Amino acid sequence: MPLKIVRKDHVDIPGSGYVLLTTAHVAHPERDLYTGQIVEEAALLSKCFAVIGKASRELVNPNRVQFAQSELRESIQTFLKEEGVRCILDIRGRKDPGVVLRTVRSDSASRLTIDLVKTRLARDFKISVVEDDKVLDPESIITKYSKKDQQGNFTVEAFQIEFGLEEKSLKRNKVIEVIAEIVGLINQELGFSESDQGGSDALD
Repeated sequence: MPLKIVRKDHVDIPGSGYVLLTTAHVAHPERDLYTGQIVEEAALLSKCFAVIGKASRELVNPNRVQFAQSELRESIQTFLKEEGVRCILDIRGRKDPGVVLRTVRSDSASRLTIDLVKTRLARDFKISVVEDDKVLDPESIITKYSKKDQQGNFTVEAFQIEFGLEEKSLKRNKVIEVIAEIVGLINQELGFSESDQGGSDALD
């Protein structure tokens, strides 16, 4: 299994378990330093799936952005359908210090999983929880991909976690470690164990 698959405007990282890490395309890399690298390192550390949008000033072109977003969503759908992903953690950057955990009330994730993620983040960071969709793009990861079955149980949960520039630059290793630990905790909650893992970590 390859460690990563480089696409035109994003990178796919194969993995195992039920968790997918994502991060959006960035047209102005200086505004969102380190996020893509952090997600990649956290995915490799936790051996989970990831879809990482590239940082490029070319992405200020609306047509280029539309194409890039379409390809990124196609990769997300592939992981959901073919790999059985059940939880998406969308990692973003923010200018202000601190960490924001963003959900859509009870429509993007269960209370149990929200509390699990919140508790782990709070051990190392000053965090705030925003359970509102008013500031979210209708096409955002957490509004587009979270789903429930007919009984009201989540089949796919989704969160957005925003790390401040201070955390990403001065506490980079801790951010990577915490994201990887959250992946492990969610996998454990959803019933995944290392014994379920197949395939090989070797390059093709």
